[in-house]
Amino acid sequence: MLDCKSVMLAFEDNTPIGYIHTTFAPTQDGQTFDYTTGQICFLCVDPACLHPSEAAAALIRAGEDYLSGLGAQTIFGGSPSPSAPFYSAFYGGGEAVGILHSDKTVINAFHQADYQIHQATTWFHLDLQHYTPVITAEMVGYCSTIGVEYSEIPKAKTWWEGCTLNNGVWFDATAFSIPMKRPVARLRTRITHPDSENILSMYGGNWLASLMELRVHPDFDNLGIKRFLLGELIRYLSAQHQIVQVEAHAAENSSLFALLRNLPWLERDSGSVFIKTVER
Repeated sequence: MLDCKSVMLAFEDNTPIGYIHTTFAPTQDGQTFDYTTGQICFLCVDPACLHPSEAAAALIRAGEDYLSGLGAQTIFGGSPSPSAPFYSAFYGGGEAVGILHSDKTVINAFHQADYQIHQATTWFHLDLQHYTPVITAEMVGYCSTIGVEYSEIPKAKTWWEGCTLNNGVWFDATAFSIPMKRPVARLRTRITHPDSENILSMYGGNWLASLMELRVHPDFDNLGIKRFLLGELIRYLSAQHQIVQVEAHAAENSSLFALLRNLPWLERDSGSVFIKTVER
């Protein structure tokens, strides 16, 4: 449900120059809103307007007034995972990375409004048409000891999962040890449908895959297994789904970030999720 009051515009004379969209985080069970935790999902200001900094500051204040008026005690600037169901098209089809550092006006506005950095993120990109797989002796050895299975994620069980899971095809690539078939790592991926024109126009109409999350069993947490699973996934995406572009938005304290930072992926941009405690 979208409350029309949660969306606000800034005007200069009669010309719209800025936009903010606010909402609330889901409860832990995903059944309803947690009104103690507000989110500024998206904030943009026309850099060509006369007073972009003032417009961004005014929009943040208006968003805070709306959220705190309904009970928010904590407000995020940019939605943290897994509470980011909107605006994937603005981030290449992957999950939002918070506020992009290239948008200096908005970044500075959050700093000026006394927000602190909650999470740093990086936006990675890989063009499979010009990709050479990384192969090591260790990875070749995994071919006889590690298997990989691909399974589509079931349909959403809650309304919040419906917001986040129903935009594309989601599946897990799970690495398991042979012959015990013990799961050792899982890489969650989303494939964007070709009818999502607002996303796919960025990449010449090609299908797009987004790496969403990497989890590794502590007993197998090494770079070799992560590289092996990623390599198998890329082969699968290319062969089974004709994917030619892959995106990933990774928090800097995540396993996915540690993996991609050591590989020749393009870093398109970086971002920050901000946080602020509301004074009542």
